[in-house]
Amino acid sequence: MSKVAFVFPGQGSQSVGMGQDFSDQPAAQKVYGTFNRLVASNLSDVCFNGPEEELRRTLYTQPAILATSLAALELLREKTQVQPVLVAGHSLGEYGALYAAGAISLETAAQLVKRRSELMEAAPKGAMSAVLGLDGQSVETVVDAYRKEFQTVIAVANYNTDNQTVISGSPEAVEKVSLLLKEAGAKRVMPLPVGGAFHSPLMNPAAEAFADYLSDFGFENAKIPVVTNVDAKPTTDAAEIQEKLGRQIDSSVRWTQTMTRMVGEHGIDTVVEIGPGKVLTGMFKKMFPDVQLYNVLDLASIEEIAAQLNASLASV
Repeated sequence: MSKVAFVFPGQGSQSVGMGQDFSDQPAAQKVYGTFNRLVASNLSDVCFNGPEEELRRTLYTQPAILATSLAALELLREKTQVQPVLVAGHSLGEYGALYAAGAISLETAAQLVKRRSELMEAAPKGAMSAVLGLDGQSVETVVDAYRKEFQTVIAVANYNTDNQTVISGSPEAVEKVSLLLKEAGAKRVMPLPVGGAFHSPLMNPAAEAFADYLSDFGFENAKIPVVTNVDAKPTTDAAEIQEKLGRQIDSSVRWTQTMTRMVGEHGIDTVVEIGPGKVLTGMFKKMFPDVQLYNVLDLASIEEIAAQLNASLASV
């Protein structure tokens, strides 16, 4: 049988109408109903009908993506008994991974993402840019040198692939460093349509407040190892998961290292991205083109993927 990993997308994967295709299914209704009750009464309506400007707000974006991902997961679970060897999620998506691994309940997932989105939306404004065509180490070198010289806020937010990295910090620092990165050989540096400097020191107050908030919740040991963002290490211990989640908001997302850990060290040969968009499978395809990739997006894809996973299970 294939060695399967489930992965969950983060902020930026949203689109108006996501999840509406399967929203009348009982398992999906339970998920959306829980998020409507605990996050915002109109969350599913914004998710299905927009407007897009509202869905782009962090307050709605994060819980809407997570609710859609968890609804899709539950529908997939109804149709296949295939268990992943590892799970992971990109930033926000880590909450989907924790739920899939049994570390947090549906209600806890909704409450945590509500508070996370509130704190991140209220954080000091900043900027982020995607750096293409330059390896992460080279980007890190330029960023570190600029930060030390000018004593400003700039950081590597996301290590997405071996030639795609995201920088984050004060608008002025991001603008200046973007020019330096082009001089260093980056093919393109593209500003991202966000208002905050996610995964940078500008998120320190939000991270500290969120760590305090986490202390009110009970975590369980994960039944499936979760490859966590802050260090790309498979983790099952409840206390360790909770501690890492508290650091995640202002720490780099080590997704390149996560993919390498999954494929290179654990032999994952099948990756199922559960939730809106195809961002994560696109990253896997760039770095590991031989890995079998699936996207759980709607009812048709759930049926198709479940059938293929079940066929794999039957062939053992």
